[in-house]
Amino acid sequence: MANARFQTNGVDLLIDGLSAAGETPGDIRERLWQVAWARGYQDVVVPIQVPDVKIEGFCVLTQQFSKRRAMVCVDDGEQLIGIVDDLETPALGSKVRVLPLYGTSSHWTSKTLASLGCGLSIRFDDDHPESGWVDRLKACLQAIRENELGVRRQIDVDRRNIVFVLPPQPFRVEMEKADKEIRDRVTGGGYTEDELKALAKAKNNQSEADKVVARRNQRLIDAYREEVVSFRAQIPELRAEYDKKMDEYSEYRQQVDRCNEVDGASRAITDATLEATRRLDQIEQAVLNVRATDLDRVEENPRRYVSEIIQTVDLLFELLPKRLQKPAASSAK
Repeated sequence: MANARFQTNGVDLLIDGLSAAGETPGDIRERLWQVAWARGYQDVVVPIQVPDVKIEGFCVLTQQFSKRRAMVCVDDGEQLIGIVDDLETPALGSKVRVLPLYGTSSHWTSKTLASLGCGLSIRFDDDHPESGWVDRLKACLQAIRENELGVRRQIDVDRRNIVFVLPPQPFRVEMEKADKEIRDRVTGGGYTEDELKALAKAKNNQSEADKVVARRNQRLIDAYREEVVSFRAQIPELRAEYDKKMDEYSEYRQQVDRCNEVDGASRAITDATLEATRRLDQIEQAVLNVRATDLDRVEENPRRYVSEIIQTVDLLFELLPKRLQKPAASSAK
């Protein structure tokens, strides 16, 4: 189906454009076809500069012809797109976005979204693959998993050494409880011996009985006030004890949270390395032309570069033609 945003037969269009601009194409025709066939395409397309064109994919070929003219080819997963313009040339294998420009001498601008790490480089226009880098990365991933296993074993030890601490009730609740205890204790005292004699003497004289009850109630109120005043004097000390309990509980929670956080992060790293190893198997079968130019630094301390390793493997896997990703996706289910 024709696409109004792209022109087909792009190899000839790119060569003709270079020749018209006074550039020497050299061997770029052969390189373009090598890349197209390596990526599984029968054609190279050229984008038309319209506002709704957005090209996002992997840079699979670059060549600088002159100071202000370079070729960049992008595989967006559906077609191979070639552009010649005043462009910065991204690293091969990097994920890029190319957008049209207006009102400038250049027609297109490119932005690198992600690049291969771990000292790896890749080419698509020749066929001299190396495989040793796959085993070296797998060994790094295995070393990371072994390190994380040790981390989790230590976390298990740390968890067993944590002393359990119950969370204290809110200070307000403790104060309300203490006030209720004072009230219950004071009001539960009943009548004194003299008050009981006075009540017995009053007998059927309700007025005298009421006076005895009123004196008794006033006595209890005064006693309650004295207890409250005494209790309030102890509040600063009680608050200090409460804060100490809260500090102990807070420290306990920090230890628990630290163990949970480290354990969760460690398990996530282990899962990611296992998935990366599975993806490396698929990448190895694709026989990508990858070279390890600076993998030694990663091998010296794989755990330090775990994010870079995972991101690089993910990028290489995403870079595979879609037909080669399907077996990995089905085996992961």
